[in-house]
Amino acid sequence: MDVREFTGSVEVIDAHIHVQRSAAHALELYNYFLMRGPVMSGPHMPVALGTVEQALAMRERTGVRHLNIMMFTWSGTYYRDGLFTLPDDPTDRVQADGELRARIVRRVRDNNDWAVETARQHAALSCFIGIDPVLMDETTLLGEVEDKIRRGAKGVKSMFPDTGILANDRRLWPLYDYLQSRDIPLQMVCAEWAPNLNRPLHCAEALAAFPKLRMIFSHIGHGREFGTGADAEFVELARRYANVCGDVSLRLPEVADGHVSPREMVAHLRKIGTDRILYASNFCLNELLHADPNGGAAGDFQMTQTVKGLEVLATLPLTEEERADIAGRNYRRWVGLDAPAGPQ
Repeated sequence: MDVREFTGSVEVIDAHIHVQRSAAHALELYNYFLMRGPVMSGPHMPVALGTVEQALAMRERTGVRHLNIMMFTWSGTYYRDGLFTLPDDPTDRVQADGELRARIVRRVRDNNDWAVETARQHAALSCFIGIDPVLMDETTLLGEVEDKIRRGAKGVKSMFPDTGILANDRRLWPLYDYLQSRDIPLQMVCAEWAPNLNRPLHCAEALAAFPKLRMIFSHIGHGREFGTGADAEFVELARRYANVCGDVSLRLPEVADGHVSPREMVAHLRKIGTDRILYASNFCLNELLHADPNGGAAGDFQMTQTVKGLEVLATLPLTEEERADIAGRNYRRWVGLDAPAGPQ
């Protein structure tokens, strides 16, 4: 099907994309962060770079109205690798460690500055900003959130698996308190498919302490087996806490690939509540994780997974009201936009 027929009739807002500052930054994401470890492999060159130009081209070709950037810096990986370069002398090591932390925190803040400025320049873009509660002290962390929200950021993105902590780490309590008191949403990365990843279960303690915290779960849980494990944990949290919702990044292509039936997916979404679900593509990370040799024309970039997800959203056996809610109306309710974004 032509997804533009669908997006021409229903406003679609992509709540979760990843955009890189440059082609060089995209190659760093791919080679240094994403394809790291013995189980990760992919083509020598990434099938998509996820630059601003590619994100806007994806929007133009699919007809999606608005894109929300989830900015993050792989700061934990930087820090762990940087420790290998520190001198052995204890006094010199302490000084060098402080300098390393400061450089990485500056990188986080610089990336956030870029994301906020990029969203300011393009009406069809908004952003959540990245943080590091391990390398940033409380004053720096909360000051960064305050500054970027004041300048237009829509929320905060977690990447706690990279920083090496879980959602129940007490170092996060000041952040949760700050976000709850100011009604700022936090996008929570959760999954079950790799060791040491944050799960919805780990968020239960935080939500018990901060029950009005607006928490948006990426991948609506992402259990190893559909509907169980982390998926079921997320359903329980959504039922218990009114300010919990989730996005379907990575999940709709599971239907397109035949791993989950359309009826199973709809039943699961209704368990959560279709008023709590945000459409999201995870462009371009979803493309990088599922490279398709036929995914892009020569000299072009891959959009296979993004198109698959939109096709599934257009054809799931939902009511038209449910479909419109998931496609875009829920984003306006949960995150907010001043007005429908027009053409560039």
